[in-house]
Amino acid sequence: MLLILLMTLGMALGADVPSSTNTYFTLADKAHMKKLVEPGFQLQDLAGAYHAVLGYNLIKEPIVKIAETCEFLIKEAGKTPLLPEQVYYIASTWKTLGKCQQKSLPLSALTKVLTSTLEKPDSTPKSIYHSLNSLVLLGQKISDSTKTKIAKTLEESLKKDGNLLNLGYIFHIAAELGPTGAFAFDHIEEVMAQADETDGQFLQFEGGLPVTSLVTNGIYKLASSLKKKLPLKYEQIVKLANYFLQRLSVKSPEGAVSLLSSIDVMANHPSEKPICITLSKNGAVISEEQPMVYVKVCDLFGNPVPSSSNLVANTATKVGDDVVVMSKKNFQVTSDKTIFGLNFMSISPEPGFYNIAVSGQVSNTVKVKVLTKIEVNFLEIGTADADQTTQPKLVKVSYPEKCNKKIEADFQQKLVIRFALKNASKNKSMRVHQAFVRLSSISSTEKDQPEIIFVAESDASNLYKFDMPVGTAAKNFGYHSGEYNVELIIGDALLKNSLKWTIATVSLKFPEPGTSEVAKASTYKQKPYVYAPKPEIQHMFREPEKRPPAFVSNLFTALCLSPLLILLILWVKVGINISNFPVSPSAILFHLGLGSIFTLFGVFWLKLNMFTTLQYLLGLGLVTFLSGNRLLSQIAHNRKSSR
Repeated sequence: MLLILLMTLGMALGADVPSSTNTYFTLADKAHMKKLVEPGFQLQDLAGAYHAVLGYNLIKEPIVKIAETCEFLIKEAGKTPLLPEQVYYIASTWKTLGKCQQKSLPLSALTKVLTSTLEKPDSTPKSIYHSLNSLVLLGQKISDSTKTKIAKTLEESLKKDGNLLNLGYIFHIAAELGPTGAFAFDHIEEVMAQADETDGQFLQFEGGLPVTSLVTNGIYKLASSLKKKLPLKYEQIVKLANYFLQRLSVKSPEGAVSLLSSIDVMANHPSEKPICITLSKNGAVISEEQPMVYVKVCDLFGNPVPSSSNLVANTATKVGDDVVVMSKKNFQVTSDKTIFGLNFMSISPEPGFYNIAVSGQVSNTVKVKVLTKIEVNFLEIGTADADQTTQPKLVKVSYPEKCNKKIEADFQQKLVIRFALKNASKNKSMRVHQAFVRLSSISSTEKDQPEIIFVAESDASNLYKFDMPVGTAAKNFGYHSGEYNVELIIGDALLKNSLKWTIATVSLKFPEPGTSEVAKASTYKQKPYVYAPKPEIQHMFREPEKRPPAFVSNLFTALCLSPLLILLILWVKVGINISNFPVSPSAILFHLGLGSIFTLFGVFWLKLNMFTTLQYLLGLGLVTFLSGNRLLSQIAHNRKSSR
């Protein structure tokens, strides 16, 4: 019983784990890929023609310029010398066209290039891949001895360099070798261990799209050739597919063909096919007018998936509070076999965002937005004394009408607005993200029209209040007295009918600037010219510290040099035996080096920096050390000889 309970719990928890892709190859993606590879039909080079023909074939687009392309391939095949990669482009394009049979390629010359590459013991996996595949595409048989030799070469290559690019080529080569290439199958697990995972959704290999495509295609091709089960977990397949679908904005023909070939290989695998569960275009936004959630279930190319009719919404939870509002509801099949619908408004959900855990053959979580209509429950506008000594005089206004009387307010009063909003479908008060009151001048020209937008704040009971002391706000209006339109602007991501409503006309009388009647400085942050240039910032360096007088500096210098003067005086008094100076290269170099070091210290004090000084000191110190060592050895030897 405990085991059954744990298994049931595991299945319940695992049901919400996404096991499908989030997108698929759309018609817009097809048009993008076609645009990328189309320039190759100008037949300027082999690579361009190869990518154009193969790209058109992968997106199921009729190939154009077939006759011209055949002539171009024959012309290029007659050139010498040809590289194995060039021959591969010719052979693959020729095979894909399939309508050049009335003409022929110079098979003997091409085969010679390919076989010579296979016979070289130092051929790289890349050159072997192009050569072997070209021979197969040209209908040439490969002997068993050649296959064995190639297998040994590849195994030796793996020992020397088993990087991902080489392994990708080796998987493709081993697929053509058949049972002889079975050794490569054991390396697939090793390769998958090197895959990089991003955000728990994408799987790729170092080297980006080209390497990831080469390795993935090679794994699929090798498993199919050996008739073995694909050695990948389904979650790895989905993450690889997510990576390729994420790169649909690729910018080069090479990237487009690599991407398309991998999606094609994964979508057409007989058993392990990734399935996409995603929201349909019309199913992401829910309202009373459009109550259905539409989910698309398809393969990587947007085609219907067999046995996908049973689609269930396991749970629906509101984002933010994780409250479950729906469970175990079946989707209904529509006329489009890939689209499934569910009436989400049947549960009367609150406005907001919801995560719906969808499961069928695979599972995924989709996010929908529930919209609502809003109504103005009531609105009152009027004036009150700025010092709040009397009750406000308010007039009720009904939406969408405008107040039929002009409201007047001077600098000793304040403009007051009170209003509340309600959810139209549920008839209950609600709060919105954006509630603004806009005051714009009527009399001024459009260029000089003063206007200010204020934020209306709500209290705990969802009642919105707006108070504007006229005298305090005078500076923000530039002291432009006159008539102003008062507008209420309501907006929210969850509203189906955001509104802009002209409530009333108000006559504002501001004090003259500079008079004693001007109120205290405005507490509002809005300013009429907030985007005007700011004053230039002038950077000021720290002023240098005051230097001592020249007399003090000279006196300090003399005191520093006094020991040298004392040394010279003592030398004169004691007497210097110049005749005992050993005349030898080491003695001369030592004293010159020592003098140079002292000179360098002086120059460092005057102008050099530490790094330059150390560079010079390294050379001078080395010479001085070696010559000094030699000089001391000579002196010691002479003293020993004299004894």
